[in-house]
Amino acid sequence: MTTMHWYWAHLRWAIMVEGAEGLRHWEEAVHIFRAENWETAFQQALNRGYQQESWRQKEGWRHIQKRFVAVLTLDSMGANPWHFQVDLGARKANIELPFEHFFQPEKNEPAPFF
Repeated sequence: MTTMHWYWAHLRWAIMVEGAEGLRHWEEAVHIFRAENWETAFQQALNRGYQQESWRQKEGWRHIQKRFVAVLTLDSMGANPWHFQVDLGARKANIELPFEHFFQPEKNEPAPFF
């Protein structure tokens, strides 16, 4: 019996606008899934990327396409990982806090995602 491993794939798409604008922005997502080996995991990541491509006519006469660009990273997390982490990058702060500020995360109950 083949042992299935968990994989983490970071995918990128380009949002392209017909005409002079061209590339509008990038969209990225992390997919976590199981596969038998790195080669099949890469194929699954590619399939997922292509499945999420789209084409639409919007903004008057201009066509907008979501085009799959790349699998940026693909990592095996082993057969029985006990922890997943999805890094979402950095965001610009929208408030000012002094260096001396202390955070109290235990006082903020998290909301459910779904």
